[in-house]
Amino acid sequence: MPTDGPLFTFHALASGSSGNAYLLRTEKVAILVEAGLRLPLLRTHLAGVGLRPEELTAVFISHEHRDHCLAARDLAVDCGAAIYTNAHVLKAMGLHDLSSSRVVEPGETVLVGDVEVSTFRVQHDAVCPVGFLIRARDRTICLATDLGQGTDEVQEAVNRSDLVVLEANHDYDMLLHGRYPYHLRRRVSSPTGHLSNSQAARILVDSVKESGADVWLAHLSKENNTPALALQTVRQHFKGARRRSVAVDVLRRDRPSLRWTGARRPQQLSLFAEGI
Repeated sequence: MPTDGPLFTFHALASGSSGNAYLLRTEKVAILVEAGLRLPLLRTHLAGVGLRPEELTAVFISHEHRDHCLAARDLAVDCGAAIYTNAHVLKAMGLHDLSSSRVVEPGETVLVGDVEVSTFRVQHDAVCPVGFLIRARDRTICLATDLGQGTDEVQEAVNRSDLVVLEANHDYDMLLHGRYPYHLRRRVSSPTGHLSNSQAARILVDSVKESGADVWLAHLSKENNTPALALQTVRQHFKGARRRSVAVDVLRRDRPSLRWTGARRPQQLSLFAEGI
C-alpha cells in the first residue's frame, strides 16, 4: 500500500485549560478526540475543516474534567455521536446511561471504521484518565495530555508513534514564582498534575523514535508557560542528546493551529497564515 501521500488529516482544534479537541478524518470516518469546547464553538471549528458535529463517527474522551468533555453530552444527545471512554469516566460525566455511550477500558483497542484506537493509563487527578494510541493505515499517533509524570506505558506509546502530542504544561520556575496560590502550584507540579517543559523533554528524548517523529507540545498553561520557552526547553534537550531528526512545534491553546497528514515525511501545516 503506498504511503508517500496524504493518508488522512489530524487537526488540532484547541489545546489548553480552556478546552481541548482534536479531529482525525479518513476516507471512512471522522473521529473527535476530546470535546472540551462548548458546542457552538466546536461547531465553528469543525466548520473550518468542512465538517458538522452531526457527521462525527465517534468521540473519544480521556477523562471527566470539563476542558476535555464539556460538549460530550450535547454531542451525544443533540448530534447522535457515539461517546467512547471507560466506565469510570462515563459515570463521572453522567453519560453511563446513554444508549450512545461505548465502554473502552484502559489497555483495550477498538476499531472505528478504518481506525484503531487504544487507550493507556496516565497519572492525573481524575477517576480513570487515559492517553490514546491512534492507528490509521500504517501511521500511529500518541495523544497524552493531563499527566503528572512519565510511566512505562507513556514511554512505550511515545516510542511507537509517528506523531506525538504530549503535554508541556508549565515552566517550573514560572509556576513557582507565579500568581498561583500554593495549593494550586502543588497540585500542578505533583505526580498526578501536569508535565513541565523539562519533564516532557526528558520523556521525548528517552522514548521518541530513533528514526525521527513529529512532536506537538500541547496543553500549555496561559499563566505559567510560553510557546517560545516550551520549544526552547525541548529543543535544548534534543540538542544535548544529539537527536536532530525530530520536528517539534507548539499547539495554540484556544484555536485551531496544526494539522498532520500522515505522509511518510509528515507535514505540519498551519490552518492560519501566521505561525505559532
